[in-house]
Amino acid sequence: MYCTGFTRMFRFVAHALFTGAIAGTKRCPGPQALLLLIPLAAHAETLAVTWPDIVRLVDQHPRLAAGQLNIVAARGAVDAAGAVPNPSLDATIAHGSARDGDLNRTETGLELSVPLGWIAQRGSKVTVARAELEASQSEAEVLRRDVLLQLRVLFWNLVYDQARVAALADLDAQTADLARIVRRRVEKGESRPVEAVRVEVELEKVTSELDAARISLGVNREQLQLWLGGEKGREVRVEADLFSVPKTLDLTPALAQVRLSHPLIKAARARVEARAAEVAVEKLARVPSVALKAFAQEEIDRRAYGGGVAVDLPLWNWNAGRIAQAQAQLATGKKQLEAQARDLESSIIESHGACLAACRTAVRLRDRILPRSEAAALTMEKTYQLGEASLLETIDARRVFVETRRTYLAAQAQAQIDCSRFNMLIGEEVDQ
Repeated sequence: MYCTGFTRMFRFVAHALFTGAIAGTKRCPGPQALLLLIPLAAHAETLAVTWPDIVRLVDQHPRLAAGQLNIVAARGAVDAAGAVPNPSLDATIAHGSARDGDLNRTETGLELSVPLGWIAQRGSKVTVARAELEASQSEAEVLRRDVLLQLRVLFWNLVYDQARVAALADLDAQTADLARIVRRRVEKGESRPVEAVRVEVELEKVTSELDAARISLGVNREQLQLWLGGEKGREVRVEADLFSVPKTLDLTPALAQVRLSHPLIKAARARVEARAAEVAVEKLARVPSVALKAFAQEEIDRRAYGGGVAVDLPLWNWNAGRIAQAQAQLATGKKQLEAQARDLESSIIESHGACLAACRTAVRLRDRILPRSEAAALTMEKTYQLGEASLLETIDARRVFVETRRTYLAAQAQAQIDCSRFNMLIGEEVDQ
């Protein structure tokens, strides 16, 4: 297979228009050599960012910080559930007068109450709190994966936009050169005026595409800059290999791994455990609450010291309503766990299929379509050299080649995003 590249092809066209000379060609390693990104100029106002840089900064994301605060709150709830309630002290003071005589004085009373009813429910309440803590930790992990996926999609969109802008900028410059050449030929009467119009239209299309690509690139850069922080006014440039798609697990082991350790499943299981412990709490609430009391009284005609026991009597109800409520919530939690598992497995299957389809599309474009479009462009170029094809046909062939290359870049970016989504769902973080 032979290649000249876009710049060489346009130089040849320009040279052929004026001299009719035939430029030589040389062998190239393959179509991917034509897809290398044009490196952006490094300067003091450029901030180069790689994916590991973003991963190191992701814990500063406010959503993740909020998730960590929820874990702190859940740990506090565990401590509160296991805490021993404080005793209560009831003090009274009054003015007393004897029924007979003029004797009067101040009367005082102290009563100390130590509750014991919490002992029966303490274990179950601690279990509830610990299950909620585990759920909070699992939800924080889910949140981290969501944030990483959001940033990774933004990252690869930015990589693609950089590649697209570089390719379109090169194409725009080449098309502008060709338009100038055709205008000169029209002025000399060597070409028909319609050829100049056709090239001008082609130039406007390319320029419009380039403007749209630059706007998209700027938007993605601004969004990434929000999460990176850093100095304002510095241009963010991401560095990544667009053509190296991360490896992924096969579907069967991926599903097995998700069922065992996915944080969404772990959080749902923890919620079920908490609901089961709440049922136990409500059942143990039927146990009469007991409190030990000690008192001291000093009245006008006597002093008294003693103790006692206070017992709550469940005369009006046996907590049947709250027990039924807790049991219904437990059944709901089990169904939600089942639904969560099915939804997650469905997402895994869908994302695995999307990853596989995107990778195969990119490979097909690289191995079968791109070489053919390149060969067609080169054939049309040689035909034009021999005077057997028009300039417009040459431009159309080149346009097909350019569109194929852009489609291949988009397919590679989509493969990166789809495979990253699959890896994030199964908990496999990629390092590039």
